[in-house]
Amino acid sequence: MQKNILTKEVKISIFLIFFIFLTRVSHELTLLSLPDASLIIFFAAGIFLKNIKWLLFFVSLIVGIDLYAINANNMLHINLTFSYWVYVTTYLISWYAGKEILSGRPSLKASIYIPTVLGVLLMAFIISYSSHYFLSGWINNPEFYGNLLFLKANLSSFLVTNLTYAIVLLFSVKVLGLIKQSKSSEKFKTN
Repeated sequence: MQKNILTKEVKISIFLIFFIFLTRVSHELTLLSLPDASLIIFFAAGIFLKNIKWLLFFVSLIVGIDLYAINANNMLHINLTFSYWVYVTTYLISWYAGKEILSGRPSLKASIYIPTVLGVLLMAFIISYSSHYFLSGWINNPEFYGNLLFLKANLSSFLVTNLTYAIVLLFSVKVLGLIKQSKSSEKFKTN
């Protein structure tokens, strides 16, 4: 009998990499035009891929994809300013929250998962959009009130997209848990 050479971590990482490419890469490179799911993917990576090597791998992957997309689509007007690196920290926050708050539990409890996701999403939204507004250089004289208007204009689309992905993640984990539980009870009955 041949042993399965792919570990559980590698299988999960391949799955997450697929979704990064499906949702983050530009529209010219994919058949579908889905919103970016990177924040929730990092959340999932924190839950299931706890080793920091996975965090570093996924950060390198998205930065590489961004650099490729900028060059491939001749978007040289987009540069990796300080605001971009502040934006990348939101992925670190998402991964850390998944690792520290939600991993190690027998199942994802909605009573813990939903407030954690909401907290991370709101923090990531404020950090990424405010850093873009104040630090990217696209506004000559950024003001606090202008930032509030910018945040207000973008909040609903950000939350709808990311909450949808977060619900899909929770639902998927619950369904996979039920399937695993069903298989183990069937195995127990046959023995």
